[in-house]
Amino acid sequence: MAFYQDMPWHDGEEKMHLAMHVPGGMDNPTVPALSPQLANHLQTAPLIAIGTVDQQGRPWTTLWGGESGMARSLGGGIVGIRTAVTGRHDPVVEELVGRDPTGEVVREQGQGRMVSGLTIDLVTRKRVKMYGRMVAGALSTREDELTGHGETVAEVQLVLKIEQSLGNCPKYLNSKRIVPTFSRPELVDDNPYFSQRAVKLLEKADLFFVSSSQHDLDMDTNHRGGPPGFLRLASNEPSGAVVCWPEYSGNRLYQTLGNLRVNPMAGICVPDFETGDMLYITGKTEILVGAEAHVFMPRSNLAVKLAVTAARFIAAALPFRGTKGAPSPYNPAVRHLTTERKSALPQDVQLQQATLLSQTKLTPSVSRFKFSLQNAAFYRPGQYVTLDFAAHLDIGYSHMRNDDPRSLNDDFVRTFTVSSAPGSPPDPVRRLKDDEFEITIRKVGVVTDFLFKHEGSELGRGGRGGELEVGVKGFGGEFEVKQEDHETVCFIAAGVGITPLLSSLESLDSSRLVVLWSLRTEDTGLALDLLNRNPQLARCLELFVTGAGDERTPDIEKLRKHGTAVYLRRLQKADLERKAISRYYLCTAVPLRMQIEEWLPGRELVFEDFNF
Repeated sequence: MAFYQDMPWHDGEEKMHLAMHVPGGMDNPTVPALSPQLANHLQTAPLIAIGTVDQQGRPWTTLWGGESGMARSLGGGIVGIRTAVTGRHDPVVEELVGRDPTGEVVREQGQGRMVSGLTIDLVTRKRVKMYGRMVAGALSTREDELTGHGETVAEVQLVLKIEQSLGNCPKYLNSKRIVPTFSRPELVDDNPYFSQRAVKLLEKADLFFVSSSQHDLDMDTNHRGGPPGFLRLASNEPSGAVVCWPEYSGNRLYQTLGNLRVNPMAGICVPDFETGDMLYITGKTEILVGAEAHVFMPRSNLAVKLAVTAARFIAAALPFRGTKGAPSPYNPAVRHLTTERKSALPQDVQLQQATLLSQTKLTPSVSRFKFSLQNAAFYRPGQYVTLDFAAHLDIGYSHMRNDDPRSLNDDFVRTFTVSSAPGSPPDPVRRLKDDEFEITIRKVGVVTDFLFKHEGSELGRGGRGGELEVGVKGFGGEFEVKQEDHETVCFIAAGVGITPLLSSLESLDSSRLVVLWSLRTEDTGLALDLLNRNPQLARCLELFVTGAGDERTPDIEKLRKHGTAVYLRRLQKADLERKAISRYYLCTAVPLRMQIEEWLPGRELVFEDFNF
């Protein structure tokens, strides 16, 4: 058995450990040689990402492969790679072995140029990093061995002396089955800003590869994965685009970011496994930590911005395709930039505490919660409140958490529409005190599960201990339902999507309001509660109940006794086509919203995206 000494941390990694408050004493698990793990994975992995640095000191990254068996250990720490590659315009191929597939061997003098790599299998979600120096390489062509159709395949052969290797965990790898095909590369763009095709690729990408270097001493290539769209486009100017991504919770080694602390240059490649297109990017990075990251990309504690200095978009570049499989269970939701949508998280505001006063259960999975908020609850109709449950639910760092994988990147901050009307006493219509607000929500995840376990206590207002206190980051949003003079408006809701309407009811004329509400049978208690509290809505409300099965269920009979129209079916196009309506407000799931947009072309539709 080989014995390896512990690798020391370099300066950049130590700076990242300090910035991210990593406890001291952690060993560096990097193996200063070709490990047995890497030797085995070289023989089975169907893909290998390769990074190098060009003559201008710019890192570039590429992705090679298509079939397992493309690489192997040759003994003595030497690795040989032989695989199909993009025939033209691959910046890593050009840098290492030139542009012309002559088959001529390029031999390195001295210690050889730096090459980093990542063997990766997207079915088993296994990956192993490597770093070394180039010994020799060649670019040639051969006839296709796959189909016998006489296709010409570009092939690279590369010999490396491995100096470091490290196995990585499977987090954030979205499963794909790789199959070989032919590379027919076409240079579409060679600019530091992106065409529409490149932008579309960024929007769908759920994986990219990044290479970084510690000048001429060391280099690293690794992957970044997440839900489609996790890689964001911050700007796209002729002088150069800016892309950015959140750094999710990982192994806390910070090898890539450690390099970027020392040398901010990075190269990434973004593959499209469906079309074979590839976007190659190099540029200068900026690491955002803590509040700085949160201001730029809400809900992030660590993020990277990359200002593009050069980029290539190559159509049909890849000699393989990937069939989509299951997404990683560790993927968090997409984190959007502050510039992309109004943030629900005001900055530089001291966190206030809201006290839970009561929970009113309306259906098996929907409850209304009443809170008090010190210094009054200032909000407008249609706004949401952002609550922070981290003090109750965050149990600290874990590398892996298979029982609850998404919790690793969960900040336990949630936004909920305020379902109570704002205002000050002694307004006789107002049901709440000036420092109170309500939310009406469904139990759908870890935060709401926690909240539903608490009943609250009105006595808590008098200072009794034991009540639940939750941090409040602020109120935000613009989705108030309004009526101009003599105008009739329609509010279309699904399930708890009725809540934005509730805070505006006191200012609306129900005789000029149409409410079309789709909900499931088990949620009819929510509709009964609405009518009991607002009987004036009975004549303007139409319910579309699914899963009912029997019109004589007690709740449906009660709803009809209120005078409400109840239909045991889904909402249909004919239900919406009313000439008297001047504006439609929508609060539904995206598929239904898109359907309504098709049904009502040219009509004024107002909606707000609550997917924060």
